Amino acid sequence: MPVSLRMALLTLIAETPRSGYDIGREFDGILTFVWHAKPTQVYPELRRLAEEELIREQGEGPRRRRPYEITERGLDELRDWLTTTSADRSQRNEVVLRSFGLWLVDREQSEAFLREELEFHRARLRGMRALQARLDPERPADRAAMLGLEAGVRRLEAVVSWAEWAIDYVRTWPDTDTKQASEHG
Repeated sequence: MPVSLRMALLTLIAETPRSGYDIGREFDGILTFVWHAKPTQVYPELRRLAEEELIREQGEGPRRRRPYEITERGLDELRDWLTTTSADRSQRNEVVLRSFGLWLVDREQSEAFLREELEFHRARLRGMRALQARLDPERPADRAAMLGLEAGVRRLEAVVSWAEWAIDYVRTWPDTDTKQASEHG
């Protein structure tokens, strides 16, 4: 079973009851580096999870928020997913795909693209390290979150290293590549 929004929601709610608003803040915070979901995706999935009795509303909280808590059935489904299914390791990476086509633009455009990637990933790396610093190793959920964040830090460090290398590498390209590419078109 591929990773789904369903499992991301169950994982969040298993730690502590959360409203749709709270979940949205998590997707903009610690989960921004591993999973993205829009409110238009979150709320309908919360309703489905409640209909399937995997979560239940706790009633209305402050500011009219409706926190959900996980049920035993929801915990069973989450544990089953964690222990009996293989992770979906397929990936799409538009940056890498674009890098295959950089021979079609001039060297300066290629460098600009790579510099933008470098700065984007450096900023994400700073953000991820800041999130790590806020984790409390006394909390079980934070200890587990450290695993995911450290994986993200190490991947981002590798991407930053690749982008730095790629910029230097592109600087060695001759200016004639773009002219040759236009002759092939």
